[in-house]
Amino acid sequence: MLRKKIAVAFQHEKFRHRGHEIARIETLSDAVFAFSVSLLVASLEVPQTFEELRTIVRGALPFFATVALLFLFWYQQYMFFRRYGLNDFLTILLNLMYLGIILFYVYPLKFLFSILLTSWTGINLFPRATEKGLIVLTQNDFPELIVLFSTGYFIIWMIIYFMYKRAFYFARQLELNHYELLFTHKEIKGALWNAMVGLLAIILAWAGTERLAGICYLSIPVILIINDLSFKHQVKKMVK
Repeated sequence: MLRKKIAVAFQHEKFRHRGHEIARIETLSDAVFAFSVSLLVASLEVPQTFEELRTIVRGALPFFATVALLFLFWYQQYMFFRRYGLNDFLTILLNLMYLGIILFYVYPLKFLFSILLTSWTGINLFPRATEKGLIVLTQNDFPELIVLFSTGYFIIWMIIYFMYKRAFYFARQLELNHYELLFTHKEIKGALWNAMVGLLAIILAWAGTERLAGICYLSIPVILIINDLSFKHQVKKMVK
């Protein structure tokens, strides 16, 4: 299985893997993520004309962007269970919420990426709506779209935050060493900061400054770099 192959690839990690066996909740998670990708594939109808094929090819970028984001969320969940191997009720409940949000946001994510590509390139990825004379997205709808996306982003990262807090709570039982405690704390901070970006975007969109709401997502790489540098600095201090 894919999980076992990746587990072998990451055996050199400093963080000890406690989840050696694949639990039922992880099997369910794999099925949910596979189903999410299947939903995206199912939305790609077999083209009846070359023009329809051209439209599908043009929509490849939003499709792969959505798949990449789904894989990122799958990888987050995968590494959590490999590192900590938790299977308590609250962790399972948080994971089920995580999967539910991802399933719900499959189509909204693809819609958002399609809207962005259309606005940036002028490529029409909504030919059916255009043929029927429908407006894909009005100016008044855009703040609501930002709020919808940001709400999902906020909830997902808050769930990840609580999952890592749960792991920190079981630090003694898991016998986390100093490096692993620092790493867990880094993941807690990273998840919380990501969630706060989503929350800030919601507030800005509600305030009518949706452009600022979109721009605030550009701060994510900076936040992640700062968090990673802080973690590495703490590790160096630990070694000394």
